[in-house]
Amino acid sequence: MSVTITNISGIGATTAEILTRHGFKTVRAIAGSTVEKLSGVPGFGAVRARTIISAANALLANPPSSQSKADSSPKTKKAVSKKGTRNKSSDKEKSRKAKLKKEQQRKEKQRREKLKKEKLRKEKQRKEKLRKEKQRKEKLKKEKSRKEKLKKAKAKAKQKQKRKKH
Repeated sequence: MSVTITNISGIGATTAEILTRHGFKTVRAIAGSTVEKLSGVPGFGAVRARTIISAANALLANPPSSQSKADSSPKTKKAVSKKGTRNKSSDKEKSRKAKLKKEQQRKEKQRREKLKKEKLRKEKQRKEKLRKEKQRKEKLKKEKSRKEKLKKAKAKAKQKQKRKKH
């Protein structure tokens, strides 16, 4: 059974088409290439080129048996890569959700603190209002008492005047 470039780890059908269009039609062509040449292919940086060349050399050294070829089919590779992506994205999603939850908790805490401060402020205003009302009542009481004393004093003064006249 012959080895195709899709047997190289990290190369699927689409990547194989791109490599073929750029002159890399066999595993040997990729294995014998340099990092600079393979980096010239769109989608390949130096790191990916180095990895693919190493994988191609490893594949030439140990060609897959018929059973391992079935295990490393492109569909299997995609499923594995999707699963890996799903794990990364689910980790990101979990992280994002955790951040959102923390942010919501922080906002809720701020809201509760704001409500508490508002409640304390209103209570303080209510107590101040009661204190002022009490002072006002005391002042009125004193004023009333003073007026009553004046009335009594005037009444006594009138009585004295009447006694003096008689």
